[in-house]
Amino acid sequence: MAKVYEYRTTVTIGDTNLLQNMYFHNFFKLQGTARELWVKDCVKDGISDLQKGMVLITREANCKFIKDFFLYNPVVVQLNFTEMQKTNVKIRFRFLHGATGKLHVTGYQRIISAYINHHIIEFPENWENAGREYLDSE
Repeated sequence: MAKVYEYRTTVTIGDTNLLQNMYFHNFFKLQGTARELWVKDCVKDGISDLQKGMVLITREANCKFIKDFFLYNPVVVQLNFTEMQKTNVKIRFRFLHGATGKLHVTGYQRIISAYINHHIIEFPENWENAGREYLDSE
């Protein structure tokens, strides 16, 4: 069974509207945060690769809303990969209520590996190795 990376946070006032439910755009922001922390925590020398000019380009992003998060709700963002190709991957996200475990939002991103000049490259071996640990077919 594939690993699942988790990022935990809490809905704060700045994340909400007048009804105190979380703005939809924050789900995309949390996708990016979870993805970047996965690199930091799971890809050996991943930060070094980024410092040398490798970039991750988001080609597609999707969120399917199921249920609201409200002010001070604990949120668990789960991440795993559903597709891995030489130059791009598909990352699945699940947003769960941290106290109840109920699913509130699903989503995905398709990410392309490139240099800072947007020249597409293959993911380095260290990225492939880390990604395979989190690969789970849909």
